[in-house]
Amino acid sequence: MAVLDSISNFQTLSLKDLLEAREHYHLHLLNKKNVVGTAVGLYLIRKTDPWPDEKNPDLDQKINPEGERTLENSESRPYSWPCILVFVDKWVDEENFAENFRANDIVPKRLYLPDGRIIPVCVVRVSPVEAQQKHTVGINWPNTRVGGGFPLFSRSQEQEMLGSVGCLVTDGHTTYALTSRHVVGKPGSIVYSRLRGQRSRVGVASNLTLTRQAFNDIYPYLPRSRSYTTIDVGLVEVDDLRDWTTRAFGLPEIGALADINEMNLGTRLIDQPVCAYGATSGRLNGTVKALFYRFQSISGYDYISDLLIAPHDGKGQTYPGDSGTIWHLVLKRNKLDKKPTFHPLAIEWGGQGLAFSDGTRNFALASILSNVLHELNVQLVVDHNAGVRPFWGATGHYSIAQYAIGLVKSPKLIKLLIANAERISFNRAELESGDINQQLNVNKFVPLADVPDIIWKKAVSKVIGGRDAGSQKPEHPTHYADIDARGANGSPSLLELCLADKKNVDVAVWQAFYDSIGETKQATRGLLPFRIWQFFNAMKKYVSNKNYVEFVTAAGILAHYIGDACQPLHGSVLSDGYKDQAEEVPTNTGGTKIAWPAKGVHSAYENKMIDDYTTNLFDEIERQIGASVTFSPIQSGHDAAVAVIALMAEAQSLVPPGKLCDKYIELGSGTSKATIHGLWQAFGKETAKTMYNGAALLALVWDAAWNAGSGENTAIDKLGPIPELALQKLYQDENFLPSLDLDHIAAIL
Repeated sequence: MAVLDSISNFQTLSLKDLLEAREHYHLHLLNKKNVVGTAVGLYLIRKTDPWPDEKNPDLDQKINPEGERTLENSESRPYSWPCILVFVDKWVDEENFAENFRANDIVPKRLYLPDGRIIPVCVVRVSPVEAQQKHTVGINWPNTRVGGGFPLFSRSQEQEMLGSVGCLVTDGHTTYALTSRHVVGKPGSIVYSRLRGQRSRVGVASNLTLTRQAFNDIYPYLPRSRSYTTIDVGLVEVDDLRDWTTRAFGLPEIGALADINEMNLGTRLIDQPVCAYGATSGRLNGTVKALFYRFQSISGYDYISDLLIAPHDGKGQTYPGDSGTIWHLVLKRNKLDKKPTFHPLAIEWGGQGLAFSDGTRNFALASILSNVLHELNVQLVVDHNAGVRPFWGATGHYSIAQYAIGLVKSPKLIKLLIANAERISFNRAELESGDINQQLNVNKFVPLADVPDIIWKKAVSKVIGGRDAGSQKPEHPTHYADIDARGANGSPSLLELCLADKKNVDVAVWQAFYDSIGETKQATRGLLPFRIWQFFNAMKKYVSNKNYVEFVTAAGILAHYIGDACQPLHGSVLSDGYKDQAEEVPTNTGGTKIAWPAKGVHSAYENKMIDDYTTNLFDEIERQIGASVTFSPIQSGHDAAVAVIALMAEAQSLVPPGKLCDKYIELGSGTSKATIHGLWQAFGKETAKTMYNGAALLALVWDAAWNAGSGENTAIDKLGPIPELALQKLYQDENFLPSLDLDHIAAIL
C-alpha cells in the first residue's frame, strides 16, 4: 500500500511555499542556538552520498542524517529538491545534542504548515568570517571609454571610497552610471574614475538612491514578511557621455536584461553560472548559491540579500571594491552552443566571508537588477558606444605583465609593483585611434612592457630612445632565438644541447653553433636567453644599490622579453613559415614577389588571433591561475637564462611551430575570420597555457632578482609610485641596459 503512504513530493514546492514556511517559523528558527542565517535553495547532498539507482529509486525523498554538511563537502544535484537552508556555526549530531543543548534548540528536518504542506530543511554548517581583503593590482584602464567594471572613487571624511561601475541607465533625459550608494556618497559629491592614464572626474552623485526596502514593497505577491530587502544603489550623473560605453570591461558583448519577477523567480536559478568584472578583482565567475539569504536580524526584522553568489571553485572571488559591479547570467541555448550569452542580472553591494579548508572564500551579496531599475524608474542603456572594446590589453605582453604581478611572492616587491602597475602594463586600446609612431614623442610615456617594440626597435632618428639603425639592428636579435634549428649535418639543435646540459647556455657555445650553420650576420643570431640573463644581473644590482627607479624600469621592460619567450614562434626557425621554401612568384599586376608556405602566420597567430579572442584568452589564462608551474630554482642570471630555455621548450611542446604553420596553410592562410577562428580552435587553450607559464616565470625572475639584492630590507617609504618622467628618462638612455649582439653581450654577463 506504499502508493497510499503520506509522502510529500518536495519537487512540487514553489518559492511561495518555501518563503511562507520560513516566515511562519521566523522567530522559532531565529531563536535556535547556533543559527546564523537562512536562505531558500536546493537541498545540498554530501558529495560522498550515493546517487539514486534501480535499487533505491526514491533516494531523492530521503534525508541522510549522518555527518556534518558544509558548503564544501556537499552539492546540489539534478534531483535536489527545494528547501529552506539553515546555516549554523556549529554542527552537533543528534546523539550528542542533549549533552550541550536543550531539545528545542534542534533545527527540525521539516517544517509543517497548518494546511498540511511539509517543507524540508537543509542544515549547513558554515564559519562566517570577515571578508578577505585584496590589494588592487592597478589595472591599466583604457584611454577610450569608461564602462562596466571600471573603478569609481569618491572621498568622505578624508577616506577614499572605491567601487565599480555597474552599467549605464537613463530616465529618458539624463544618463547615469549605476553603482553602490556608499561609493558615490552624498548628492553632489564628485566622482572619479580612470581615464587617459590618470584619475579623472567623470560625474557627480545624483540624489536618486536606494537603500533598504520593505520586502513586500519589492515582492508584493510573495508571502507577508517582517523583512527588508537590502539594496545599496546610487547613481552618478555623468559629465560627458562621450567618455562612456555600455560595453562591460573584460566581458563579451552584453545581451538583454535578465528580467526577474515573482512569476519567473524560483529555485531554477540555483547553480546557474554568473560572471562579472570588478574594479578590484577583475574577472569574476560564480554560481547562484541561494535566494533571499537572511544575513542579519535586528528587533525582529530580517535583512535579506536577493542572491548569495558563490565563487566558482573558489577562484575569481569578489573583494571589497567590487561593490556596484553587475553580475550577468550566463546562458546557453543548448549544450552544443559554444558561445553563451550574458544577461545583466544583479548588482553587487557586499560580501560574506566563509571559511573553507583552503582559506576564506568571499560570497557576493547582490540585489536583482530588474527590481532596482523599477524602483529608480530608469531603463538600462544597451547600445551607447557599444563598438568600443574596453579590454585592458589585446596583446600578450601587457596581459603577461599584469598577471605576473599577482603571482609575485615577496611582500615588499608586491607593494612596489602594485604601486607602479599602471607604468608597467600598457593598454593597446589607447592606440586604436591611429599609427603608434604618431603618438610617440618626448612628452609621451610608453608603459614599460612594450618599450622594446615601441621605442627600442625604432631608429633613433625617428623616435627618441630608438636603438636600431642601418644594418646593425642590435635590438632585434634580443627578442628571439631560433633554438630548434638543426646543427651542421643534422647535429643537435641549440634547444637539445641546452636541455641536455645547462652549461651549453653559454655565449661561446651559441657563437660556435651559429658559425657551424653559416649564420654569421649579427641581426640573425638570436640571443633572447642572454638578454634575460643581462636583465637579471642588472635588477639584482639595482636592488642592492637601492636604485628602485632603475629596478622598476628594468622589471617592467623584462616583461616584454619573457613575453616573447613564451610564444612558440619566437623560438623557432619557422617564426613566419617555411622560409627555406621561398620562391619568386607572379603577382596580379604582372610583377613578381618572394613568397613561401605559411608566410604571415606570425602576425596572424600572435596579433590577429589574440586580438580577436581576447576575452576567451583571458578566460583560459585565469583558469590556469593556481596551477603548478615548475622551473628550476633561480639564483643567478645564468639560472634565469636556463629557465627561459625551459619556457621556450614548453611553448614548442604545447604549440609545435610545424603544426601551427601546417594548420595555417590548411585554413587557407591570411587573416580571414575563418582562418583566425580555426587557429583559435586548434591552439587557443594551449596558447593561454604558454602565456600563463610566461607570467609565472616573469614573477619568479622578479622575485629571484629582488631577493638576491636583499630587496625585502627596503624601507616601506621607498615602495611607492615612481614618476613616469623618471622612467621615461631611463628607457630613452641608450646606455641603460644597452642592446648588444651575441659578440658583445658576454662581456657584461
